[in-house]
Amino acid sequence: MADRPAANEPQLSPREQQLLSSLEEIKQGCRELSAALSTQAQAMASKEAELTQLRRSIIELKEENSHLREVLQTWRERMDNVLTQLRGLN
Repeated sequence: MADRPAANEPQLSPREQQLLSSLEEIKQGCRELSAALSTQAQAMASKEAELTQLRRSIIELKEENSHLREVLQTWRERMDNVLTQLRGLN
C-alpha cells in the first residue's frame, strides 16, 4: 500500500523509481557504514583507554625500577665498606 501514490501525488517514471531505489540502497549502505564506524570508534576508544593505562603502568614501573636500583646501589656500597673494614682487621 505504501508503494501506491496517493490520489493527489504524481506517479513516478520508471527512471525516477530506479533513482529512488538507488538512493534507498545508498541510504541503507550509509546506515550500515555509520554503524560499523561507530562500533570501530568505540573499540578504538577502548583501546586508547587501555593504552593510557599501560603507559601509566610503565611510568610507575620505571619509577619503581629506579628506586630499586638506588636501594641496590646503597646496599652494594655498604657491603663494600663492610668488606673493606673486615680486610683491614686481618
